[in-house]
Amino acid sequence: MGSEKDQKGPVKAGPGLSKWSFRAVVTGIMALLAWYAGQHNVTAQEFNVAFASIPVTGILLAMFFDYGLDTGKLYDKLIKKPNNRMLGLIYAVTATGIFFFAFLWIITGNIATASAASVLAAGVVALITLLPNTGTSEWLLWLWGAETIVTHGAYVKILPAVQLFQKVVAVLLGGG
Repeated sequence: MGSEKDQKGPVKAGPGLSKWSFRAVVTGIMALLAWYAGQHNVTAQEFNVAFASIPVTGILLAMFFDYGLDTGKLYDKLIKKPNNRMLGLIYAVTATGIFFFAFLWIITGNIATASAASVLAAGVVALITLLPNTGTSEWLLWLWGAETIVTHGAYVKILPAVQLFQKVVAVLLGGG
């Protein structure tokens, strides 16, 4: 006989279903990224440059987003936490997809002109945010630091090269 909580709680499909579904989704995303990199002949050096080109503020935003996904605080603010674990997986994948495009915009300033290496870098960031238990560590910061060391700091930026940010800075500095 289970506890009172078990008897009143929602009926779930099974303990392993969402765990394996999540693993299948993450494996599929990894395969898609690997396929895309292969189709566009993205070299390791191109990836290094693209990832090192991510502004520090973008890395901090990604870490904040990752923390929000892993702790559930993001879901609590946006939507009520779902009782169905599969629905939670759908929410996580949807939020990560939206984050992928937002992050691609932060990296490139214009999604239409994104290089294959930039798409791959944004995909890696989105994948790391989707993976469980990464939000309480600094994996994105460590990877960015490693890529910055490899590229000798040649691509370090504080703010993204997005038109909106450029206009705000110009107005604040009195130039615009």
